[in-house]
Amino acid sequence: MKINIFQWRYSPFLILPTLWLCAGNAQAAATCTANLNSGNVIISNALTPSNVNSESITATLEYNCRNTGGDRRYVSVCLAVDGGEYNSGSLYPRYLKTASGPNDLAFTMTLPGGALWGTRSSGAGSEYNSGARSLQPGESFLGSVPINISLIPNSGNELAIPGVYTNNFGNGNHTAITVQDRVFSTSSDCSAGGQGNGRFPFQIQATVVPSCEVTATSSNVNLGSRSAHETNISGNNSINVNCTTGARYNIGLAPSNGNMGGAGVMSGLTTGNTDKVPYQLRSSAGIGGTIWGNTATSNAVGNGVAGIGNGAPQPQTVYVTVPSADFKPDNYSDTVTINVNY
Repeated sequence: MKINIFQWRYSPFLILPTLWLCAGNAQAAATCTANLNSGNVIISNALTPSNVNSESITATLEYNCRNTGGDRRYVSVCLAVDGGEYNSGSLYPRYLKTASGPNDLAFTMTLPGGALWGTRSSGAGSEYNSGARSLQPGESFLGSVPINISLIPNSGNELAIPGVYTNNFGNGNHTAITVQDRVFSTSSDCSAGGQGNGRFPFQIQATVVPSCEVTATSSNVNLGSRSAHETNISGNNSINVNCTTGARYNIGLAPSNGNMGGAGVMSGLTTGNTDKVPYQLRSSAGIGGTIWGNTATSNAVGNGVAGIGNGAPQPQTVYVTVPSADFKPDNYSDTVTINVNY
């Protein structure tokens, strides 16, 4: 009689471990891999002052999960990324750097909807969560999500000198793959628990190139209405040249007659008027100011004007002198070509 009671009292303890094994996740059965643009994202190979604050690219974050176990599982995968090898704790902005320059390129990475792509613990962004998917034994699922990678305006990007800028998310623990698989869908959430040790290394790159452009919207020199007896007439206006920081440039001015010394002529608008009003382009004020012509090259200033870019429009004043206004009454004009050599 005592022996039977002893067996009955301990029977539940023999059964409970079997129930617990069935309901839990004794052994993970899913494996997942991921990549961003096959490991290499190029924002641009030709950044200039005109696009260094606005260039962007949409990269593709791809992931693949497979059930390697013997029963159906519900699988979810989370993909997280920090700030990369340059200031890993900074998620906004992140930075691209070059070995030869003091200035960085600020950029951001966002998920669909504009949320900052980050980590579960950063507070400034969030990791990507695939949500639970049902997988039979040996079955896989593929997924992808567009990641917008954009240079950030008003962050000093225009100060970047020419060079190749990179941020490497492959050296160290800059990325994380967290996989969760369970027998029941309600318990499969990769955002719970510790972050996984899987990685998906990638690099982001952009290249700043030497570049210059004339940005003035109106640089006409208007000498106004003049009486025929006036002499030594002068006027001026500014042209704006925007060049990559550190880029050396030389500006040449060419009248329509092709004169290399900046000596042009203005033609009247009235049909049959053959008078030509001579003028001289100068880089300093006055009738004896320094002549501004078109002998400048990328390596020599010649009779032009030199400058060094700073990533912002730089004004250069053009002076025009006319010896005399003793010509037929008319409206006279000429077109001057601005040549920026760099």
